[in-house]
Amino acid sequence: MDQFLQQLVNGLTLGSLYALIAVGYTVVYGIVQLINFAHGEVFMIGAFGALTTYLLFFDGQTSVWILPVMIVGAMVASVGTAVLMERVAYRPLRNAPRLAPLITAIGISVFLQEFIRLFYERPGWTVPVAAALVLFAAYLVGARMTTVPLHNPITKWTDRSPLIAAAAVALLVWIGVRLVERDLSFVATAGVVVGGLVLGTAVGFLVARLTGGAERAAALLRPLAATALATVVAMELFWLIFKELLATVEWPSAKLRIPFPQLEVVSGTALQIGGVTIQRSAIFTIVALAICSALLWYFINRTRLGRGMQAVSQDPDTARLMGVNVDRIIVVAFALGAALAAVAGISQGLQNNNIEFRMGFLAGLKAFTAAVLGGIGNIQGAVVGGLVLGVVEAMATQYVPGQFGGGSWKDVWAFVILILVLVFRPQGLLGARVVDRA
Repeated sequence: MDQFLQQLVNGLTLGSLYALIAVGYTVVYGIVQLINFAHGEVFMIGAFGALTTYLLFFDGQTSVWILPVMIVGAMVASVGTAVLMERVAYRPLRNAPRLAPLITAIGISVFLQEFIRLFYERPGWTVPVAAALVLFAAYLVGARMTTVPLHNPITKWTDRSPLIAAAAVALLVWIGVRLVERDLSFVATAGVVVGGLVLGTAVGFLVARLTGGAERAAALLRPLAATALATVVAMELFWLIFKELLATVEWPSAKLRIPFPQLEVVSGTALQIGGVTIQRSAIFTIVALAICSALLWYFINRTRLGRGMQAVSQDPDTARLMGVNVDRIIVVAFALGAALAAVAGISQGLQNNNIEFRMGFLAGLKAFTAAVLGGIGNIQGAVVGGLVLGVVEAMATQYVPGQFGGGSWKDVWAFVILILVLVFRPQGLLGARVVDRA
């Protein structure tokens, strides 16, 4: 009996991990009918985001209060990746044949794996990424300040060009100075800020004068100055963070397994209840699934955005006519799935004591199996499917006799279940309940 209970605990722990990832698959599928095969890499990015947060701020510490900060760092990394993925890769293909976003998802999966493998130990890549984000954010600052219309479908890029030029020139001034001298005095730094402000504003004003006339240029003067100033100030702040934090950490190579931080309370000596051993990380995983499921249920059924998700999942065209912002709902769906995947990434790191760049591939396939097993598009089904899959794997490892048993065969049995479900009950254990698909 103890052996059975031990395998049941192991199966529920593994199933909780699968369920946390599977919910991301099913939430996105319920909204846009897309199987996001890059979701496993979002899970992996969450684990690396938590590790990065630990290395930056808490390296060597083991207090349990660090865990919430690591969870926030993991969510920021996962949600940022998922939202960027949706905006850049999936939104342009929303009306394309279904094969196009599927192939794109596989390509993104490979890209994210290789990006982490090659660049995690080299933080210099954050500088061009920060420059691009600063350019976009500075443009938004200027766009919010101006009363000049910038969204005419025919002339919008001409109308926006002065603000873009102001931000780009200010950024080029900053880049030029930093290429010559990485470390500047306070006075020299102030000079860079003033120079970027003046040159960016002047070039933006000139572009506005050429494209819209003197009156339009005069109306854009303050927004142009704000855009140029925001660009150089934001880049200086990032450069300070880069020098004082990112460049001072000895980053581990992602080409090998990286030890994951072990914290008090959630890791350490296992609990012994009778003849059953329960790892502390297993308790964290199961409790995390329960809390995340409850919060997700509340969000979907009790909030305005959640009701919007249900409406879009049933009929996006009608929902759009009723005033629902479908694009925002889709972004929220990607963000919700990514947040749960981030928690799963931390759980796996605590359980295995290490993480690696390939960890998302197999976990993503297992989570997809769990989503199909429970009923793709059904959130409760994803949770049930994950738990069932984990328990089946654990029991098969223990009780399947002969050469077809043992840990080396657990992945085989997981995909055997997937094939059987697709053949005999393609709608999954709980079926597709349309009202709950969001």
